[in-house]
Amino acid sequence: MSFTSLPTELAQEVLQYLPVRSLNAFALTSRAGYVLARSSLRALDLGIFHTRVNSFISRLDSPGFGSSAQLVAMTLSKAECRTRHQTVRNQNAKAARVLRQHGHSLRSLDLAMWELEKPLADVFVELKNLRHLSLRFDHEYVRHASLDRDYWDRAPTGSVWDLLSTSCEGDGVFGRLESLALERSGITDYQLQRIIERNPTIRELKLRKCLALTHEFFEYLARSPVASTLTTLHVTRNDSDEMDERVLAYIPSLGALEHFSLYGCKNFDSEKIQTLNDKEWHIRDVTLPYSPTTPPNMAIEVDPEYK
Repeated sequence: MSFTSLPTELAQEVLQYLPVRSLNAFALTSRAGYVLARSSLRALDLGIFHTRVNSFISRLDSPGFGSSAQLVAMTLSKAECRTRHQTVRNQNAKAARVLRQHGHSLRSLDLAMWELEKPLADVFVELKNLRHLSLRFDHEYVRHASLDRDYWDRAPTGSVWDLLSTSCEGDGVFGRLESLALERSGITDYQLQRIIERNPTIRELKLRKCLALTHEFFEYLARSPVASTLTTLHVTRNDSDEMDERVLAYIPSLGALEHFSLYGCKNFDSEKIQTLNDKEWHIRDVTLPYSPTTPPNMAIEVDPEYK
């Protein structure tokens, strides 16, 4: 009795624990093996960088999707990453190649690289079974000769986020999401609203250094399809002048909220938020913008000789 003659569900259950390299090797054994391999990867943790060290460090920040998640760290060759644009282009090309091959069976995806471009955004539309998506573009530890000093402080904007928020219909990738995490994204209020409208199943929303978001996004959330079901909301490292205490008026409308964070958002008073939670919100887990004993503008002494 050959392995491929097993019931499909049983074969996929076994294959999902294989490393991606072994899964690809199995796909070469026969046509039936190819079909099984392409439909067996459920959770993928993918990082693509210009050095092995950066790839490894990015895995330390990974949210993780359980013991079955496949950890894949890809390293670009020196010829593929001489400039920022070349690096970003090749990162997107490699990620798109992996997702075209295995994406249609994925339930969970964590992707870490520098920026998102159109060719890869187009592939996301094909991920019809995705439930958990994490896109991490914030890697302050990464150094490269082509990067400006403030590169990691800016969130790149562009029409690529329009593709993710308006191009999918029916049961496309943004139709069944249960959790969404974005780091250093230039997504706007309107673009994120469109994604949420298509995903009333979202329960967790984590937005780190999404600097184009404003207080108006909270106003939308309070009347959105997920207002009564959202359990986790993290809006962190957002120092935009448009993200301020006006958002606090909308928190009571998020009745199911259990985890709320404004860590690193400079325009908020931590003591005020703590008081509101104690007296009105009663959210189980609240992370303050900064410690009340450590104001955000406190000077930190460093060694002037350190480079």
